[in-house]
Amino acid sequence: MCSLLIYAMGSASPLGAQEAGKVYKLERAGLRLEMQALAPDVVRAFFIGRGFSAAEALMIARRGCVFRSAIGNAAGAAGAPEIAIDLRRWRIPGKDGGSTMRIREEWQKIWRERQIPEKARTAFYWALFPTEQNYGPMDYNWGMLTFGLAPGERFDLVLRWEYGDREQEMTLKGLQCAQ
Repeated sequence: MCSLLIYAMGSASPLGAQEAGKVYKLERAGLRLEMQALAPDVVRAFFIGRGFSAAEALMIARRGCVFRSAIGNAAGAAGAPEIAIDLRRWRIPGKDGGSTMRIREEWQKIWRERQIPEKARTAFYWALFPTEQNYGPMDYNWGMLTFGLAPGERFDLVLRWEYGDREQEMTLKGLQCAQ
């Protein structure tokens, strides 16, 4: 079973009429995913509150395309298969083979090069979704996903995960970064 719903102010709409700020919900082959693009002003305020300068927080807002997310195992019964997520395998298709998400480890490299204080780097690291994680039945986690795209940009996202011993794949079409 697969379902993808997009919610706006409590009402469901079919995939296609999407805008930034809507909640994307997916449940398929053990994976439960919820995502919502965060407005650049919200992203800036969040990271200023964690020790980033206004200029660095603005850079995150302009180049991050940040979504709040919840990812977990949709199974409600003990003994159901685990799911395994590795965000390095999630892709944004496009010309020249596309790109990957901007994960924790990539951001840490950027922050070290920019000499961002360790306190701010640590807060950013723990705000982002873990790069790899396994979930038993009913397990879930919250965090931010970043895509390295400009505000308002639309994109497709190829999700890959393992459900038990089976590889799964699905493409979410027409996601949009908040503006």
